[in-house]
Amino acid sequence: MDSLTDATERQGTGDELPKGMERRLVLRLLSYWRSLSEDGVLPSFAAIDPSAMKDMWESCFVLDIVGHEADPVFRTVGAAFAEHSPIDLVDRRVSEARANTLVYASVSYIHEVICKGVPISRGGEFYKADGVKVLYRSIVLPMSDDGETISGLLCAANCREAIEG
Repeated sequence: MDSLTDATERQGTGDELPKGMERRLVLRLLSYWRSLSEDGVLPSFAAIDPSAMKDMWESCFVLDIVGHEADPVFRTVGAAFAEHSPIDLVDRRVSEARANTLVYASVSYIHEVICKGVPISRGGEFYKADGVKVLYRSIVLPMSDDGETISGLLCAANCREAIEG
């Protein structure tokens, strides 16, 4: 569990971003997603260029829902996001996410996104297994191979430990 604590504490503050750039990961990713969406058509995974979103990609993960609608599967997991899971998430089902983790909090509302077909962002708090309070923000964005039917979800999340006092 020490690695989870270390990962949470290492989250950057966004100081490395250019002056004037939005610091919140969820808003930057939403803006990128909107730039790929034309005339209300859901963007495709083929349009995503990780090199164009280097500042976000490590906090992203991709869920495959085709054939896994009830329990999507992690297909891609950025290194910064992966640090918040005690297990390797690639090719694992969402139901395998451990409680009291950023992963669990981030996937808790994916079915709402699938049902509504629109991006949803959430923030909140959870307590890790060791009792430490963590504040987080996450976003889940619908993606489509044909522009209409949701085939997967592009997601991102980050967090920080709350300073009690």
